[in-house]
Amino acid sequence: MRHVIVHYHIYKNSGTSFERVLDESFGDAHERFDGPYPFFTIDQDQLDRIIRRKPGSVAFSSHQTMLPQPSSLDHIVLAATFLRHPILRIGSIYRFKRQHEDGTSTAEIAHKHDFAGFIAACFDVTKELPHISNGQTRHLAAAHGRAPAVRRLNDMMQYDLATAKRNLANVEMLGRTEHFEDDVARFVMIAARHGLTMKVPAETRHNTTETHDLPVAKRVEQLLEPLSAQLKAQLMAANEQDLELYAHAETLIAARDKAAG
Repeated sequence: MRHVIVHYHIYKNSGTSFERVLDESFGDAHERFDGPYPFFTIDQDQLDRIIRRKPGSVAFSSHQTMLPQPSSLDHIVLAATFLRHPILRIGSIYRFKRQHEDGTSTAEIAHKHDFAGFIAACFDVTKELPHISNGQTRHLAAAHGRAPAVRRLNDMMQYDLATAKRNLANVEMLGRTEHFEDDVARFVMIAARHGLTMKVPAETRHNTTETHDLPVAKRVEQLLEPLSAQLKAQLMAANEQDLELYAHAETLIAARDKAAG
């Protein structure tokens, strides 16, 4: 049975760094693909068709594929994805948008404001709210052949957290941006069990916007420090699902590490 890795690339979650690992490991047998517009999605049947029509490829990466994995009698998909502490992820989005003139309203807001002002502005502009509220739950909450269920509340986006947790439980290569090197080392062992050889390059982090020499809690504290108490509480509430999902991922990884001995 053919085994392939599908990297479900969540924006600002170490995806570029992991794609470099897949390049190092599989070279031209690593396929990157996205539709012509950022709002496109690639469903399970389309992904299955891509895998079947690329018989020489071992790894596939896309921002626009969504879990759950496609099922097939011809191949087994090993899903790979990274989560990130949601507040640190929002900080990374802000820094990235300030560094790039990409013509989006999000970048325009980021260039006009400091971090606290950016958060306040995103709460005030309806279409910007998804950038600062439960974005990872949205990416992981789809059912087979369907877009994620969504409800827009006053100050948050709400998705199907139970489905996101079920999808996450089926991700064999589950990692965290904050523990990238350790998690990729674990991926190497997972790949080997399926007959795939992964190689880790000497330089592992690419397209990063922050340093990683402080504990996660301290980095979150420093990022939130300029926000008023009210805005801080508003932001934390707007990411309640992502915070729970991140904690769930930590629990899953710890349990798997313990079972592996």
